[in-house]
Amino acid sequence: MIENDKITAIRDQLEACQASGIVLTEVDNVGYASGFTSVMDGWNLIEPIAGLFVSANPNIPVTLFLPEASLISLVVAQREGQEIVYERLRTYDMLNFCETARAQDAHLSLPVDLVNKLSVITQEVEGPCAPTILEAIGACLQSYALDNTTVLFDDLRVANRLQRRHEQVWEDGLDVILACRSIKHADEIALLRESGRIADNILKYTVSQLGIGVRWSDVEKSVAKFMIDQHVDPLPGSPLLFGGSYDLVFRPDLFRTYFDRPFEGGEITILETQGRYRSYWIDINRTAHIGRASQAYKDQHACVQEIFETLSKRLKVGCNSAEITRIDNIKAAQRLAAPEKLLVVVHSVGRAPLESPVAFPGTGLHAAKQGFQIKNGMVISIDCLYFGSKLGPSHMENVFLVTADGSESLYHYPLDLIEII
Repeated sequence: MIENDKITAIRDQLEACQASGIVLTEVDNVGYASGFTSVMDGWNLIEPIAGLFVSANPNIPVTLFLPEASLISLVVAQREGQEIVYERLRTYDMLNFCETARAQDAHLSLPVDLVNKLSVITQEVEGPCAPTILEAIGACLQSYALDNTTVLFDDLRVANRLQRRHEQVWEDGLDVILACRSIKHADEIALLRESGRIADNILKYTVSQLGIGVRWSDVEKSVAKFMIDQHVDPLPGSPLLFGGSYDLVFRPDLFRTYFDRPFEGGEITILETQGRYRSYWIDINRTAHIGRASQAYKDQHACVQEIFETLSKRLKVGCNSAEITRIDNIKAAQRLAAPEKLLVVVHSVGRAPLESPVAFPGTGLHAAKQGFQIKNGMVISIDCLYFGSKLGPSHMENVFLVTADGSESLYHYPLDLIEII
């Protein structure tokens, strides 16, 4: 019987909703629960490459589904010290990759140690190689007589097809897996602390690239390369979400920054730096001013910073995320020219920027207005974004680890206005 904090958390959730198990096929959910990733994840396919079945019954083995040709990746993971959580394997034929992999090569002799490790892994494979991942999952559930019980799925297309083929009883498992993902375990916390140090370094580098005569588009390219060198995957399109005013996307008069001309002084740059480090989200935001800022703008930024620090102190176990964002009881908010243009959002962060435990769809207004209960072990982002049009925007954001004693920021780069002199 497997002993793993994440599998235990999933089983606790399954017991609470009286489901017999859950099938995970969405990339981040499979990675979260098993640690398994595929080089093909980067293809962003709309169909699953791998899957994981976790039964509510601990006597039924945790089963990993993958292409037969990918069995070698389990050996590679072992060599690199990457734990892959599973007890049994089921394989399927992905296109004709696996068929080709099974063919003998007279000119290739695998090392004995590799052959031995592969032979151990193949002992963990149950059943024949299935034609598709759906057939592999269906065969697994039928083998444990679970096709007449309620099984949760994170991909309802997979569930629907299994119902049509095998009369599988199913329900939506998204709430269950998000409830689990929102509480971080020791390995995740260690990784997120590491990513926090990297985020600080990225922001420091970003600031070093700003100056009179520099184009925003060149800053983006430079920061993207720096992030890649730090083993961070930048946000697709740009590592900096807001910074420059993009044609047909952001209004120049709002952000005061043009992406296609050199800085002349007086521009405001929003440094919302985003990417993924070892599959976990980096989301840090600071504001920089090219040249010296006016006293009025400095006062505005200081006001937003005071509000942000007040909000941050509210982040404690048992609080509601929506209550944390209230600004009507913060005096500093009334000093803003347009307090109604201050956007405050509290959300859970992990393998995705938004994985808060709220009812689907989690991007709806209810997620901000009703919120969710803050729990020990959550990693929470507080966004404080002022879209003031009189003096220009002032933004800041940190990610916090919530503990029984309060919370601590994973990012330590100062919140103060950055003036590029």
